[in-house]
Amino acid sequence: MSFKRNILLFGVSLAAGLSSTFTRSGKKRSDNQSSLPMLFSGTWKYSDHNDHHIHKIQINPDLTLHIDGRKENATVESITAQELVYLDRFGYHLRIHANEQQPVSLYDEADNATYTLVSVRTTKPTTEKSIAE
Repeated sequence: MSFKRNILLFGVSLAAGLSSTFTRSGKKRSDNQSSLPMLFSGTWKYSDHNDHHIHKIQINPDLTLHIDGRKENATVESITAQELVYLDRFGYHLRIHANEQQPVSLYDEADNATYTLVSVRTTKPTTEKSIAE
C-alpha cells in the first residue's frame, strides 16, 4: 500500500510543480507583451533615399502612427520585442525593427526601402541670464 501511495504523491507533486511553472511563464509573457508598446513609443526621423527629405515618425503609447505630423490610417498587424508591423490603408506593410532599447529601422514595403531611424530628442529651452543682470 505504501508503494502505491508514494507513487500517487509523486504524481500529484509533479503535476503541481509543472502547472505552477506553466502559470508563471505565462504571466511573464503577458507582462512583457504589455510593455512592448512603450518600447516602440517615441519620435524618430529618417531621410528618404530618393529626395533626401527628412521625415518624422511618431508612435504613441497606444501605437497610433503619425508620419510628418499626419495620423496614418494603419492597423497594428503584429508586435514583438524585435518588430512592430503596421498594415496601411493600401495594404502595404510598415515594419519597425528594434534593438533591446528602441526602434532602429523602418522598412516600407510600398517603396521596398529600409530607412535608419534616428531618435528625436526634445529638450526644454534654457533661459540664460545676461551678464548685466
